[in-house]
Amino acid sequence: MLFDYKVWNEGIEYGIVRGSRRTVFIKTGLGTDEIEPDSKYMTIARRLHEADGCGVVVAANPHDSSSHAESDRRVLERYLEENGISAPELSFFGNSNGCIKGLELAACSVTFQKMILVNMPLMINFHKTKGYIAAIPQTEILAVYGELDPSFSYVPFLRGRYVNLRVMTVPGADHNFKGKTDEFIDICKYVWYNAD
Repeated sequence: MLFDYKVWNEGIEYGIVRGSRRTVFIKTGLGTDEIEPDSKYMTIARRLHEADGCGVVVAANPHDSSSHAESDRRVLERYLEENGISAPELSFFGNSNGCIKGLELAACSVTFQKMILVNMPLMINFHKTKGYIAAIPQTEILAVYGELDPSFSYVPFLRGRYVNLRVMTVPGADHNFKGKTDEFIDICKYVWYNAD
């Protein structure tokens, strides 16, 4: 299965898989201009849709410092409206800088029930990250870190600080999950089920 269709909004590519009212918004890592059919993000979208029939919106994350929150919100809302989904169950999956952009989206305009944040950078604008997390206490957040990720030593600053945030560690994983692609993809199962 490839995307059902793609749209471009404000120079950002979005790949969309139509599905049920359960919808997952995926934000890729920084520097992803295009969502390739064989990418880990496409594999996550495929697995989620096959497992549950959910809809998936995958948003590219071009290499710039601008906010994508307004564009992301508009594309997500258009998808829901065009597919007649009036009471969606929304979840989020982000990687690296995509986590920060997802938190901004949640703090500004979109209510996600669950968010998975994989290797979210903690050494850049940590005050902003803390503010975004504090602004969404109703959202269940799983922060996943590889032991070899540059932000791993900052994880203690997250633990126990927020009642809605849990931390999961992946032994031997670096920032890009090199050699651990299956582990990266399997993290998406948390979107619907609690992690062990």
